[in-house]
Amino acid sequence: MASLAARIPAIGRNPRFLALWTAQSVSTLGDALTTLTLVLLITERTHSVAAVGGLTIALAVPAIVIGLLSGSFVDRWDRRRVMIASDLARAILLAALAFAGPALVTIYLIAFLQAAVGTFFNPARAALMQVIVPADDQVRANSLIQTTTVVGELAGTTLAGVLVGVWHTYWLSFAIDAATFACSAALILTIRRTEPEPDAEHPSTFAAIAEGLRAVRTSPTLRALLLVFSALTFALSPMAVLLTPYVVDTLHISTSWIGPVQAGDTVGTILGGAVLAVLAKRGKPRALILTGMAVLAVLLATIAVATTVVELLAVYFVFGLLTVAVQTGIGALTQTSVDNALMGRFIGLMSIVPGLVSVLSMAFAGTAGAAFGVRTIFVTSGVILAATTFLSWRQFRGAQLRNAGLRR
Repeated sequence: MASLAARIPAIGRNPRFLALWTAQSVSTLGDALTTLTLVLLITERTHSVAAVGGLTIALAVPAIVIGLLSGSFVDRWDRRRVMIASDLARAILLAALAFAGPALVTIYLIAFLQAAVGTFFNPARAALMQVIVPADDQVRANSLIQTTTVVGELAGTTLAGVLVGVWHTYWLSFAIDAATFACSAALILTIRRTEPEPDAEHPSTFAAIAEGLRAVRTSPTLRALLLVFSALTFALSPMAVLLTPYVVDTLHISTSWIGPVQAGDTVGTILGGAVLAVLAKRGKPRALILTGMAVLAVLLATIAVATTVVELLAVYFVFGLLTVAVQTGIGALTQTSVDNALMGRFIGLMSIVPGLVSVLSMAFAGTAGAAFGVRTIFVTSGVILAATTFLSWRQFRGAQLRNAGLRR
């Protein structure tokens, strides 16, 4: 029995990480369940694309508007308590949603408040994970989280389809999501205190935000992380918008293939995450980021020359493999490079910049795609990602030279 336990990776014998990982996994399932259920509910009641777009705005605005502000508070408070309070608040909101009336404004309001509370949870989770997971286990931990995030989203959307499409019920989805948040809070409650008490004295909110922005501005590594995450968002967002018109109007293939093509990306992500979890010791975060982005840039451009479903399936499968590698690298490097006292503000900033970039990317894909053709957008996105990869390499290289100079 002892020899068997010794063969289990250290991360698998870390009860605090296992509790945090399980809490996030069940919450991810619940979030995906609720999001699709809300889309289906609003569609049934309004049959309006604009109304569904309103839900998207309600869910996206909090991270952009208050992400940095909530991150500054997270850096002052006990992260574990913040997570528990956030989970309980969202459980109450989801329970209220289960009994909400048909008014669209009520649905929007609860969705907005839930997303706003989430802006406190995510930075607190990142900061807590940095404390409970050793630096040399961060690649494996982040690959496991990336993998179960995809699995949870797939399971949540599938369950939503069953509950709404087969059983014709909406309230049960919201009740299940409320239960997942309560479960998450209970799991986090089992994690014993791992942080010192926050300092009694701290700078004002705006001074804390300015301090965080200054720290990012003066750190090549943190600037590179923001650049990488933003570039990845900008390059990959059009894929969600342009896949359908590309398959139907450009390749003249049946829409029935859209699902399998997207499934190829999901399978690639799950497989890539599993491989990284096994080979984590060989994966260096910077190498995962830069290599993955460079190949993704080439792959994006190759979509423009794809002519068959088989080619498109292969491209999307490799996309999944590479995207999870880059995201794992970003997560691991964030955990090992950001001061824990700054983590909340940095994660808040990470939610703002890519959120804005995603909106710009979607607008670019829609307008430029109509004007110049879908293939041109894929090539352009690949060129942008390649250029950003080079700039990121320069930033990482600058950080290495600076650290080498400090060591001398």
